Amino acid sequence: MSGFDPPLVNSLRSSLAGRKGALIEIAGRDSIAAAVAAARTGSYELFIPTIVYTGTEHGDWETVLSHAASLPERLAGTGVEIFERAIVIGSPAWWHAACGRYLDLLNTRYGFSGVCVACHMYLHAARVPLARETGAGAIIAGERLAHDGRLKLNQLEPALEAYAHLLADHGVTLDMPLAGIDDGRLVQELVGEWPESERQMSCVFEANYRDGLGGLSFEEGRLTAYLEEFLVPFTARVLDAFRADGNATPVRPDYDDIAREVITGRSGS
Repeated sequence: MSGFDPPLVNSLRSSLAGRKGALIEIAGRDSIAAAVAAARTGSYELFIPTIVYTGTEHGDWETVLSHAASLPERLAGTGVEIFERAIVIGSPAWWHAACGRYLDLLNTRYGFSGVCVACHMYLHAARVPLARETGAGAIIAGERLAHDGRLKLNQLEPALEAYAHLLADHGVTLDMPLAGIDDGRLVQELVGEWPESERQMSCVFEANYRDGLGGLSFEEGRLTAYLEEFLVPFTARVLDAFRADGNATPVRPDYDDIAREVITGRSGS
């Protein structure tokens, strides 16, 4: 990720001028339900659909694009306008530095696989430079603390708090209107019949932190240490690098160099 198309940015700025707008995370069911829930609050006037890719996903991207295309109908009557097209953003190099390059070292240090936690942080944070450039004050995400009693490592309370605090420190609100909804039936009331995990992309790392029976075993202290010592400072430095020297257009940071410095506590030569 090294910058955005100037005509697109100008168009987004013009659309957002004088209105309360947000970037909508477009992925699977919960992200669309979050958009519907946020629209019904009356807090927003314009939504900009955004898709962030990682390089580890597989499936039919047309499915994700169709979710974005369904928003005008789903939000009819809410008073929220939808930007004319979905914006696609991504940086496999950022993802690699956060989630892949130091995976063995981080797993050894903290005692668990943080891939999915780092990935969700990336999915939120990668939208921040666009939000800052266009004037969107919020990013709306479908994160939930529990899914019909089932926990996900990347959506535990310390992780969600870290995502939100990190974005707030960089001037953007992470709005998670579904965070307290455990019952999947309540999510389906927002989007219609749509079983969880269907009609969305898959990831080669899916459920990599679970045991052989699908269970989740974790120590909150290890997760908190991982967030505080590596993931939050790494992501903060990446976002700081994007706006260093007041550049109008983001300049790609050296992701790997930043990760190495955070992990080792010293700069490279």
